[in-house]
Amino acid sequence: MRQFTFASCALYFLTGLTAISIGSVLPQLLTYYKVSYTIGGQLIFIGAMGFLAGVLVSSYLNNRFQPKPLLTFSTLIIAGAQFGILLLPPFPLFMALYFVNSMGSAAIGVVVATMIIEVFIGRQAVAMSYLEVSFGLGAFTMPIMASLFIALNVWRYLFVTTAVLALILAFVWTRITFSKKDVAPSEALDASGQAESGPLQPGQKWKMLGLFALIVFLYGGLEGSLNNFMSSIFMNYLDMVAYYASISIGVFWAAMVIGRAATGLIIRRITYSTYLLINISGALLSLVLFIILKNPLMGYFFVATLGLMMSGIYSITLVYANYSIPHSAHLVTPVISGLSGLGAAIFPAFTGYSIDHAGMTATLWSIVGIAAAYLFFLLVIDQARGGGPRILHKLLKKTRAKLAFSPRRSRFNKS
Repeated sequence: MRQFTFASCALYFLTGLTAISIGSVLPQLLTYYKVSYTIGGQLIFIGAMGFLAGVLVSSYLNNRFQPKPLLTFSTLIIAGAQFGILLLPPFPLFMALYFVNSMGSAAIGVVVATMIIEVFIGRQAVAMSYLEVSFGLGAFTMPIMASLFIALNVWRYLFVTTAVLALILAFVWTRITFSKKDVAPSEALDASGQAESGPLQPGQKWKMLGLFALIVFLYGGLEGSLNNFMSSIFMNYLDMVAYYASISIGVFWAAMVIGRAATGLIIRRITYSTYLLINISGALLSLVLFIILKNPLMGYFFVATLGLMMSGIYSITLVYANYSIPHSAHLVTPVISGLSGLGAAIFPAFTGYSIDHAGMTATLWSIVGIAAAYLFFLLVIDQARGGGPRILHKLLKKTRAKLAFSPRRSRFNKS
């Protein structure tokens, strides 16, 4: 199983590289093709639509074929697309290649995540944290390389690294063997059973799946907007030069890696809902302070705290949904992955349009709105499940108590 885990993490490292590759050199690409940020947003939309298509196709194939050939073929698709992107073909063909590349990445994500959910029974969140760390390492490495390649004015050759790595991993996955097994008693388990209600009744399944799909749709939009426009935000909002602005993505993903490494330890001690509540609240606060202070040095600091807070939200949302709707990994995992991809398609397209037509400040506040909406619907899920900290219920109860107490206190003060 060690070989299987390492190879799975290597695939996620590859998807982390490819996910950030376009965003890391987006200003350079837009200049090369002489197009606006609105078109850049449409490019991100096309890529996310490719991701969604990859989720749908791989979900169908994952129920009919073994994982190994699917993963090998998906990796070869990424290799071909990255070599094509390297050539900087006419823009319509460039968009088509990005669409295909995203399909390959989505297939890897769905197939590997489904295997992890089914293999590591009782410690899915811990196992998923390994994958997320690997993805984060890839996403951290890419902008650092991009900054160097941009400074040397050879940024287009950034795509050679991803293409070659994809070819290597395609070969590796022809040699991997694994078997499904329950978690060993000595291995640390998630804290999912602590202070949480049990799995949902069948009648609640579709309602809860819809709520989880909604919050992961919002999270996909939040992360997609930040991933693809982070360097543009630093250039336009904080007046940073291109290669310093690109480093902001590296800072964000370095913090993501640290946070994801810590997630495997934290989730053994607190429940899924508590973890998500703390982290989305911290991300929301970081965004607000980034906008208000508008300082380059503090900007890097709050991008780091933002990365720490957002680090485990997607993986824990995925595991929380599978925990809440048990024995449905082949349904829940593609739905969560697909809606995350859809959010990463729709919201960045609006983000690019908003930068061109409403300005960067208004765009940043709209991103804050996405995070706030996630927080609200997470509280709704908590209330609907009747488990966890039930913070929404407590807040409403305290509010009613204050409203009921306030008139009596006023009358007492007057007497």
